Amino acid sequence: MRLIRAVTALALAALGLVATAAPASAAPAEDQGAPDYYDSGLAPTPYMGWNTYFGLGGDPTEAEVRSVADFLVTSGLRDAGYRYVWIDGNWAAPTPRDGAGRLVADPARFPAGMGALAAYIHARGLKAGIYTDAGPYIPGQCGLGSGGHYDADVRQFAAWGFDALKADWLCGRAAGLDPETTFRQLSAAVRHSPRPMLLNICNPVSSDWGGGPYTPQQLSTWSYTYAPTVADSWRTYTDVGLVDPTPQWQYQWVLRNMDVNAYHPAATGPGHYNDPDYLVPMRPMPGGGYELTFDESRTQLGMWAMMAAPLIIGSDPRGLPQPMIDALRNPEIVAVDQDPLVRQGVKVADTSGSTQVWSKVLAGSGRRAVALLNRGDTAQDITVAFGSVSLGGPVRVRDLWARADAGSFTGSYTATVPAHGVAMLRLDGTDQVTGADLGGSASASPALVRTDDTHAAAFVRAANGSLAWTRRNGTAWPGTWQSLGGPTGGKILGQPAAYGSPGGRIDVFVRGSDNAVWQRTFDGTRWGAWRCLGGTVTDAPTVAWSGPGNWTAVATGADGLVWTRTATTGWTSIGSPDGRAIYGRPSAAVDDAGVVHVAIRSRTDSVWERTGGGTTWAAWSELGGTVSGSPTLLATSGRVYLFVLAADNKLWQRNYVDGAWGGWFGRSEYSTDAFRGAPAAAAGANGSAWLAVRGVDGRVHQTVL
Repeated sequence: MRLIRAVTALALAALGLVATAAPASAAPAEDQGAPDYYDSGLAPTPYMGWNTYFGLGGDPTEAEVRSVADFLVTSGLRDAGYRYVWIDGNWAAPTPRDGAGRLVADPARFPAGMGALAAYIHARGLKAGIYTDAGPYIPGQCGLGSGGHYDADVRQFAAWGFDALKADWLCGRAAGLDPETTFRQLSAAVRHSPRPMLLNICNPVSSDWGGGPYTPQQLSTWSYTYAPTVADSWRTYTDVGLVDPTPQWQYQWVLRNMDVNAYHPAATGPGHYNDPDYLVPMRPMPGGGYELTFDESRTQLGMWAMMAAPLIIGSDPRGLPQPMIDALRNPEIVAVDQDPLVRQGVKVADTSGSTQVWSKVLAGSGRRAVALLNRGDTAQDITVAFGSVSLGGPVRVRDLWARADAGSFTGSYTATVPAHGVAMLRLDGTDQVTGADLGGSASASPALVRTDDTHAAAFVRAANGSLAWTRRNGTAWPGTWQSLGGPTGGKILGQPAAYGSPGGRIDVFVRGSDNAVWQRTFDGTRWGAWRCLGGTVTDAPTVAWSGPGNWTAVATGADGLVWTRTATTGWTSIGSPDGRAIYGRPSAAVDDAGVVHVAIRSRTDSVWERTGGGTTWAAWSELGGTVSGSPTLLATSGRVYLFVLAADNKLWQRNYVDGAWGGWFGRSEYSTDAFRGAPAAAAGANGSAWLAVRGVDGRVHQTVL
């Protein structure tokens, strides 16, 4: 769990970069570039279940909830994973609190009370969820509000036996509250609940809730600025839909929520989930028929599984036809959603505006889930090129809807997809990454040093946590790695940084297991001792390197802001773009004019830069982009390159030339999901860049751009 750190000016000196021991629980993240997500530990894979809101309308009853709970058991949906029974809004009495301030259920609709209902749900091997609003109760704006009662209400929900809480924002918005501050207060109460409780928060800004109009990109950005640090899951857009007299719009609403949910895929991971809203399969229309066809309903289910989204059924499952129940229970579709890597799929191809290819990396070597999505009104042939999803060799294809093997193919696979439908495939092939395979067992992104085309070195945090390196002395990498241990406990945390000097000298900088920054020097023959540079950092350091006695180290301090130190001075803060914690590891480089460039990933997933040096720094400026990892700066031949892993899981670049930044452009050398984290970069000949990445196969790969 993590809160965005806020400290007073007086506390900055104490909490920023003073060398102190790390807590015993300190552990490295898989890679740099993300916040320390909130995680209750209750849902290591996306939670699944059913919610009353769409299926039972605004006035659910105890008898209806019990009936649906029974049906989840008898239909096999519970055993397929749908275990949360979530009571949404309008469960409270017309006067929601008694004279002692306790919440009261509507006695007409819940005569046995909420504790008895939760016990009934538990007796069937299910979990119970309940609803509140994060704002104060304002009659006419929400059915109840927990504002001013967070601790008491959470204790009451726990005493009733509830396992999950959904927090809405209707009364919070009506009261004019700041959503981040409010949800943080509620989150703190949930974290201290006497009964562990999963927390889902509803998107505090959406076009149909007032305050707009907003673009989908704005809405999604607001969701990600703080929600991943306060809840297990968070709504990324407005409601997926309500009963509407024009059912053709429902499928478009499903696609709308899917598209917005796709903007920040890196926010999803084990224990933290983008939530595009509930599944609404084949929900009956008031005048007859269904809002979604069978194919459209399977499309929503398949795409939600591709995005590792919570699978919460919104329709009344008791009225679903058996083929839809079978689709919801399909173990191979559910397995895509529940894959233990919990990586959100991304769009690989959008060739016609109506046909798309989406890919999701699965646990194991060379495994992908692929969705061939037909947004159009007629059947279409859709092709996935295996190279576009970083797979090579013969690829075995399995049809997940049919639960049958389609055969082994080379190069690509094509399926005919019905209108508004999706083909769900599992591909098993060989992971494919551009460049020379250096081997290794990387547990973070690498570092790279180049002297010339035949002399180079790469560094990485190995699977056992130690720093390892390999040297190239000739036309090829040796494929063997040597352990350099670590400054404390023989280990390091995160991505190392390394720089070369004439005569074969190499300096490497790491975050030790004590959360201090350490330096070690290779004189061309042997390694010296580790030297502590102090600091208390929350991610790996980087260095703007001019020479052994002329460098500026940059790191994220314990306050979440950017701190720097030189070879001769101590640590000082240069802040952040908005005074709030940044995500992950900064990058730094010094250009030919001696100006230090520092680039960071902000909490809106865009890249920002600050230039200067010493005590003189220009203002922060936004370089844009939507990124899924920390940026990498490289100074070379009169220019500065910026590399990032973007939200499409591909490599993008931007160049600083003649005092100005050019536009972003994609690098075709790396296909979707070829690597994770931040690339390492070293200057090559004639303005080229040598890059090393941690491949999808967990090995280090190096190429020249």
